Amino acid sequence: MDLLARPLLPRNAARRYHPYLVRQRVFTPAQCRRIVELGSSMPTDRAELHDDSRPDDADPSVRRSATAWIPPDEHSEWIYHRLAGVGDRANRSYGFDLTGFEEDLQFTTYDRRGAHYTWHQDGLDGSVGHRKLSIVVQLSEPTDYDGAELEFLEVSEDYDGDQRAAYLERSSRQGAAVVFPSFEFHRVRPLRSGRRCSLVAWVGGPPFR
Repeated sequence: MDLLARPLLPRNAARRYHPYLVRQRVFTPAQCRRIVELGSSMPTDRAELHDDSRPDDADPSVRRSATAWIPPDEHSEWIYHRLAGVGDRANRSYGFDLTGFEEDLQFTTYDRRGAHYTWHQDGLDGSVGHRKLSIVVQLSEPTDYDGAELEFLEVSEDYDGDQRAAYLERSSRQGAAVVFPSFEFHRVRPLRSGRRCSLVAWVGGPPFR
């Protein structure tokens, strides 16, 4: 028997891979405002990545934004519960081995002209190797800002103008959630004006093998 000629997976397991999924109306506008109020009440740090060889020297060319952390408690339990459902439904498309939220929710604000985050992965190995699914919730109204678009490699390199416009229209609706494998490269383009707030969650699990 020629084992090399046999498929590695059952044929009925094949499915089209989606680098991201967009879920609409995960939170209502009023709920988005509640989350912004909660996130804004937490201690805030300016998120700028560092060169490993120079840990005391932040490199704003990589990332410029403000972050705060929302722990699970009586004020945020409803948010975690809602996002758990979003992650569970999205994982029907990916089939990852998930264990749940292993980190606090990240409330992120892009509020200075030029604020951005260059191409990066949320997780694959090292200290973030446990991250399997990323969830980014759009908290701001799309009319509140210009720029700061969440973008994936597929959107940047493969989409034509109409496809990109359609993606941006769906992903920037207030209350929408974009779910994607944490190993997917993505970026936030520079902010031109206004203020964009988002909520980021990571669903963890055993590291990929």
